[in-house]
Amino acid sequence: MKKLSLRGIFNRYRWKITFTFALLAVENVLNLLVPFTLGLAINDLIDHKYNGVIYFVAICLIKLVIGVARRFYDTRTYSKIYVDTASETVESEQKKNSSDSKTVNRSNLIEEITAFFEHELAQGFTSLFGVVGSVVMLSIFDYKLLIGAAISVVLIFAVYMFSENKIYFFNQSMNDELEKHVDIISSKKNNIINEHFSSLAKWRIKLSDLESINFGLIEFILFSLIIFTLSIAVTTGNPTPGGIFSILAYVIEFADGVYMLPYIYQQKIRLNEIISRINS
Repeated sequence: MKKLSLRGIFNRYRWKITFTFALLAVENVLNLLVPFTLGLAINDLIDHKYNGVIYFVAICLIKLVIGVARRFYDTRTYSKIYVDTASETVESEQKKNSSDSKTVNRSNLIEEITAFFEHELAQGFTSLFGVVGSVVMLSIFDYKLLIGAAISVVLIFAVYMFSENKIYFFNQSMNDELEKHVDIISSKKNNIINEHFSSLAKWRIKLSDLESINFGLIEFILFSLIIFTLSIAVTTGNPTPGGIFSILAYVIEFADGVYMLPYIYQQKIRLNEIISRINS
């Protein structure tokens, strides 16, 4: 088995994965148009017109069909990747005469890697698309919204950059303990088993505490951005109900995307540790 890596998995299944992301890109373009067409629909309904409503319904229906098709395809694609990679990992560990505990744990870790492609990476792509698209749309309404969004992104990524080493160390320590899981339970020694689970709980608590602090800081930054956006939306030019709605919808989409990107980054740190462990 070759050295495992995220790039290696992508290269091996590049066309299947590329197609899933092509469908996802189309879905995200349509998703980006939803707040805009809904804003048009609101303004048209106020004027007793229905063109905006027709555009909004058409966008939503097309997005629905593509979203369902993508999910059917994704499940089959990533299940195939998991079967191939997990089987090869178990075979490799058996050749190295690894313990059953280590082999079981590492085959379970493969599921996390394929899940990263199917869920976290797809969510990261969606979030990045939403962030960039929302910033473009917000800049059309007012350049000050672009500046506010840019400052928020810098602050949020600074929070996670300062946490990177701790995230890696906590995951490494927890996975060290997990690799002993089957052997410790098989020992049937209650004091050792209790100590093992206490150690797992300790590392999970440390990770959770760090995530909670980061969550609080990010929520404060995004809350400040929403208040700033609201003040701009109601004071710039001649605001319409549909225009105000669209601005707030885009800033909320931006906030959701920016919040998810650091989480994806954190998962990438965890996977780097897992891949380094499997390749060792």
